[in-house]
Amino acid sequence: MAVGRQPDRLLGTEELRRLSRRRPARSVLAIAWQWAVIAAAQTAAVYWGHWYGYPLAMVVIATRQHALAVLMHDGAHRLLFARRALNDTVSDLLLAFPLFISTTLYRRHHLDHHRYLNTERDPDLDTAPLGNTARDWLRLFAGDVTGVNLLKTVDTLDQFSLLPVLRGNRSVARAMGRGRRNLFLACLAVLAAVLTVTGGWLDYLLLWILPSLTALSMILRLRAVAEHVGCDPDGGVGGTRTVLAGWFERLLFSPCRINYHLAHHLYPSVPFYNLGLLHRRLMTHPEVAGRARISRSYLFGPASVLRDIARARRSPTSAAAQS
Repeated sequence: MAVGRQPDRLLGTEELRRLSRRRPARSVLAIAWQWAVIAAAQTAAVYWGHWYGYPLAMVVIATRQHALAVLMHDGAHRLLFARRALNDTVSDLLLAFPLFISTTLYRRHHLDHHRYLNTERDPDLDTAPLGNTARDWLRLFAGDVTGVNLLKTVDTLDQFSLLPVLRGNRSVARAMGRGRRNLFLACLAVLAAVLTVTGGWLDYLLLWILPSLTALSMILRLRAVAEHVGCDPDGGVGGTRTVLAGWFERLLFSPCRINYHLAHHLYPSVPFYNLGLLHRRLMTHPEVAGRARISRSYLFGPASVLRDIARARRSPTSAAAQS
């Protein structure tokens, strides 16, 4: 059996159907949990009243903003709910709009990523210089956390963000649909009214906008690098990396089982809560297990993502394949 971009006969039809079954209660619980943690962190920072509570709350909030983005990714694949209208509305209102992005625009972008994985037409292909040493990586991540790399981040997100809507860009409104555009603007108006009445603008900027521009930026970069950089350019089994990190790194960098990224790329119809089971099932196939890129940590140790990327960049074979 050849295991390429579209693996055959790894799963039976009934098994794939079972793994792909949507469980709305799981989606509702996951969304509610992220917002509960966000609300608790914001409340603790405000009522505790000490300045050092804010940076801690910002890190917690950034990790949950990342979780919202990951769940929105499931929404883009229409995996939250079986009914498309319900799926897209919940994804926009509770996951995408708060982060100033659109499920519809992200779906268009992300499906091209799946279709053209690791090719020049892949919209997520990372050709920018990356770190080779620990000092290089620290400098890069520090630029994200401090906002130095902000303009590059905003430019990347502009492909599916709603910031152009605020600039009056009509092409974005057409791409996402005028109804969705108007819904976003209505939500923004309600948010502005609530913040004005409650006097919450400063806390909103400190405990929502600032985390999304700093800590979240670093988290997104690390996860994006982990998923495909240094992997095989053919887009097959070796083109995507899975990270079997410890609980603390998963908490920080890979919520909602997004670390099982190879399983997702091989079978994008499987919702996030079944990816761990799918991964274990796939690893029973020697053809997959032998070619899969598996790291044991994002940042630390010889089996980490950063070490794997460094090895790939030093390898003449890998360099020739990537050029």
